[in-house]
Amino acid sequence: MSSITTSLSNLLSSFLEILRSILSTFYSALETVFATASSLISSIIDLFSGAVGFVLGNIVIIGFLVAAFVGYSAYQQKQGRNKKGALKSS
Repeated sequence: MSSITTSLSNLLSSFLEILRSILSTFYSALETVFATASSLISSIIDLFSGAVGFVLGNIVIIGFLVAAFVGYSAYQQKQGRNKKGALKSS
């Protein structure tokens, strides 16, 4: 009779170990997904901070180029040559 009890106890223990292993695997997979998502978000934030730092570091040069383009466009428009190949409207 004790061998039946031992066998049933071992069977129940095996089923519980299988269940524990499945839950542990699910938890590990979920943890990996969240770690990957966190790493991705952190990388995107670093990328944008680098781009913003670059723009802020070169704001004077960018402002000068924009001002030169606006001035050149205004000059072209004043001369009547606002588009290549377009006829002057008088």
